[in-house]
Amino acid sequence: MPTIRIALVQFDARPEDVAGNIDKMHTIVSQARDHGARWVIFHESTICDYTEQLQKYAEPVPGGRSTSSMMTLAREQDCFISFGLSEVDDDRFYISQIFVGPQGLVYRYRKTWIWSDPTDTGYRNEWARYDPGTGPALFEFDGVRATCFICSDGESPRCIERARALRPQVVVYPNNRRAMPAIDEFGTLVRQLDAPMLACNRTGTSWVHACHGGSVAYSGSGDVLAMANRDGREEILICDLDL
Repeated sequence: MPTIRIALVQFDARPEDVAGNIDKMHTIVSQARDHGARWVIFHESTICDYTEQLQKYAEPVPGGRSTSSMMTLAREQDCFISFGLSEVDDDRFYISQIFVGPQGLVYRYRKTWIWSDPTDTGYRNEWARYDPGTGPALFEFDGVRATCFICSDGESPRCIERARALRPQVVVYPNNRRAMPAIDEFGTLVRQLDAPMLACNRTGTSWVHACHGGSVAYSGSGDVLAMANRDGREEILICDLDL
């Protein structure tokens, strides 16, 4: 089975600054490729963070500006990229994680167990703005059997049960939260999944919420392969994943 070099990215994606975030992502992908990374994984809602202006900032997939830009970048850099955005499909809005490669769009996952907090003032009351997806499914990413779930999806026993039943070779787990769970807590989740897990989180300020990173890669047995800082510094975490 292959060994794949992974880059888990934690950076300050500024809310509603689509052009600036895309420019920074181009720079980061180039830097990750300089370190030999084949996969570059970004956090949930990378492109514009949370927003109340979904009519303005949500994009179709694959025809939207951001996905088109990342597909071009993946082709130019000969790599695979995963990133988050607000997606629009007809009159529905989704928190989506997009997977692209040198040949174009690979897969799109829509967050299913979306967060509800009516008291939240940082635009994170997802139930007020977004529609739910249909849960984890199996897809092929660079020849690897993969599945994905996003942030609060990972707190749903039903989500974990469905993801494990797929028998993936790797689980991609993007987050957009203030702090990641404890290392041992995530290790328990990985052992339930029985597959390596790549979890990334943002840094910087998401509206009123300071986010502290803590991206981490696990082997299928729950051992930490590599871990980024948890004090809010931007970082490109490089690790080799043996499948």
